[in-house]
Amino acid sequence: MKFSIIIPFYFSHKHIAKCLDSLLEQTVTDDYEILCCGDNVDDPTQSIIEEYAQKHPGKVQLHKQEGRGPSGARNLGLKLAKGEYIMFADADDRVEPTILANCEKALNETGADYVSVAFDRVSPDGKLYSRENVKSGMTITDVTPENVPKMAFIFTAPWGKLFKRELLDGLTFPEYPISVYEDCIFTLSLHPRVKRYVMLPDVLYHYLVHDEQDIQTSASMEKSKKFRSDMVDLKKKFVADGVPAPYMKMLDIAAFIHVGIADVHRAAANPQIKVRKFCTGVKSFLNDEFPGWKKIKMRPYGRFTIRCKAVWIAKWMYKMNIFWIFIKLYNMMIRTLHIDIKW
Repeated sequence: MKFSIIIPFYFSHKHIAKCLDSLLEQTVTDDYEILCCGDNVDDPTQSIIEEYAQKHPGKVQLHKQEGRGPSGARNLGLKLAKGEYIMFADADDRVEPTILANCEKALNETGADYVSVAFDRVSPDGKLYSRENVKSGMTITDVTPENVPKMAFIFTAPWGKLFKRELLDGLTFPEYPISVYEDCIFTLSLHPRVKRYVMLPDVLYHYLVHDEQDIQTSASMEKSKKFRSDMVDLKKKFVADGVPAPYMKMLDIAAFIHVGIADVHRAAANPQIKVRKFCTGVKSFLNDEFPGWKKIKMRPYGRFTIRCKAVWIAKWMYKMNIFWIFIKLYNMMIRTLHIDIKW
């Protein structure tokens, strides 16, 4: 088996057919399997997957287990996968017919550990919100002590990437009763294993954006506290494993990006959370656990990018205790313009 595509699902019946259709249209001639994994509940998605499994025996598979959520679903997929390469996809997203072929070609040509593709964000009715990770050409990055901090800026979602199977050996997504940014922890834990990675310039993955307000207000203090705890646990694991110093610096930057910026962005959309107090708590947490955030440079790995500049500016907003004002205005702009803007 050449490829294993893992799809976690949970009441995804409105979109799963389009996702499966796009995966079944792949141009690769090698065998591949699509592992649809979810909780053993009364979910109409399962009957749709069963229909596809009957039409495509062995290729489309339905796997159920007792209440382990999206992380447990991905972990089940990893356990069952037979492919030389692993790809994740969300049940409501679509891919281009050439995504597997293009990614495999890139891995074979470069000897990289994984490849990531450009993607776009679209609404259910086809509105284009943004295109991300679009490059002028294929970029190959050999990981060195000098450019390890660059990995903090890699998009942490597991989808839109093709991994060599051995890269993921022994790794699992953290599991909880609720989803707690487990994809971020998984991807960050992967970084010390990576020697070379590739990014393809073409948009080959289409991420479906639902009502942004519903998604963002799913943020809660409970989730934020658990996420911070997981980041600390990951840091402890890095120390216990003797991970070199550049990766600790990378983790400081990543903690600021994901706890200090991204999680605040989510929390600010929840009217029950007082943003100013939340930011004060975040700053205290970062000072105690990831103090390197205060030393983030505009060129943390020797190159200047817009994202690096944005993180550097956010750092100074935190130092001046005004980031909470910026994020409130930022979210207000998103709600007013009805667009999906990511930092």
